[in-house]
Amino acid sequence: MMMLRTPNRLTIVAVLVIGSLLSGCSGGEDRAEAESPELGRCKSLLGAGNVEAAVKTTGGSDVEVSGTPQADVLADGLVQEAKQWQTSDLLHNSYTGCRMDAFEGDQLSGTVDVSVKWSVLSIGLMDEPKISRTWRQVNKSVYVAPEPGPARMQLLAACAVPGASAAQSSDLPLQFDVSGASLGAELRWELLRGFAQSVTEEMGCATPPLIPSVLPAVT
Repeated sequence: MMMLRTPNRLTIVAVLVIGSLLSGCSGGEDRAEAESPELGRCKSLLGAGNVEAAVKTTGGSDVEVSGTPQADVLADGLVQEAKQWQTSDLLHNSYTGCRMDAFEGDQLSGTVDVSVKWSVLSIGLMDEPKISRTWRQVNKSVYVAPEPGPARMQLLAACAVPGASAAQSSDLPLQFDVSGASLGAELRWELLRGFAQSVTEEMGCATPPLIPSVLPAVT
């Protein structure tokens, strides 16, 4: 009887081990796909839940991610630009934080694009009637443009960069932009808010902008 049990027990163990290895390989592949470096950087910048929700709204089965530097890389570029800025400078670099193109087969089914730049709009211009129709004040350091164009949302934030011109904080605010036709207003705001917080925290603004957790109501 002992001679019969031993092979059976070894066979069962072998089957379990092989099954576990096969399962582990499959799970590893799934995790590798879900945790690609590009998608991981998007999640770090914008919030994991926000990115997953944004991808879901595009309706595509395949998502290509690009333009995803770390927050500190974005911050370094913006800080250097601010330190070199003069009041006569009107051209500023635009930095892509994350771009997600979703495809269904060969067809593009949706795009989500998040970017930041130093704005050509100053805080002082926010009171101009033409501009105030698009932008509304949230607090003394933050303004929001809920619908400046189809499927877009923008946030303006004052950030005084140490070592920059004294006028930089008010005359050269940051401008964050989120676009995506599949995104609702609430999700656009969550992506915008998460992105702005990630970048401004890395930049070490002398007075951090007060970015609200909830999209301000239209008045």
